[in-house]
Amino acid sequence: MIEFDEQYNIPFIIFLFRNEVEMELERLIGYEFKNKNLLTLAITHSSYAHENGEKEYNEKIEYLGDAVLELISSEYIFKTYPKLSEGEMTKARAYAVCEESLAEVANRYGFSDFLRVGRCESKVNGRYRNSILADSVEAIIGAIYLDSGIDDARSFILPNIKNRLESFVAKGNKDYKTQLQEILQVNGDIKIEYKIVDSYGPEHDKVFVSEVYVNGKVFGKGKGRNKKEAEMEAAQEAIKTVNRG
Repeated sequence: MIEFDEQYNIPFIIFLFRNEVEMELERLIGYEFKNKNLLTLAITHSSYAHENGEKEYNEKIEYLGDAVLELISSEYIFKTYPKLSEGEMTKARAYAVCEESLAEVANRYGFSDFLRVGRCESKVNGRYRNSILADSVEAIIGAIYLDSGIDDARSFILPNIKNRLESFVAKGNKDYKTQLQEILQVNGDIKIEYKIVDSYGPEHDKVFVSEVYVNGKVFGKGKGRNKKEAEMEAAQEAIKTVNRG
């Protein structure tokens, strides 16, 4: 006979399993929640909530986390890089907290293993999409902020953006397309072309696929939620190709 937990109205054995899973996530991110419901909310995607009759999911807490992330990253850039202009600080922040960067953070902690997504979303590997992963990081930040305040949120955020910020500043605030162009121009006149070779997904969440050609040869491929983002990722891959020689 399966015993039910009265508070959650779910099988007790499932409750225990979920609790152990979330404890592992807490261990990975280095933060233990006082209010465990906040963690559950942060990893609950709308697709899961809609399929399982739950009223709350992580979009609102993600909204809060986005604001906290912007404040903490802005404060850090302002104090750490006082010589940057306002425009340069804005670019640095955008680079450090963009979707790609946040998805990298999520992958570092293995968030995809913990996300509660609906069956349909799971079938199309939605838990691995950059947009969902990035949103989950912002939701975790919002949850930490609500659970214990700005200092603990800062302790989670800064270690995850410092290296990216340092890399951006060290490279003179240049984006990947500019970097690629400058690297290749050392060898003389080089023809660089970007082509959108594919797109997929619903109109509200379309993914574009770009390839970058150097003198007619494919050097990199990238994906993004818009053409510019896809081209930037393709340029980043091309830089890795060039560096490998």
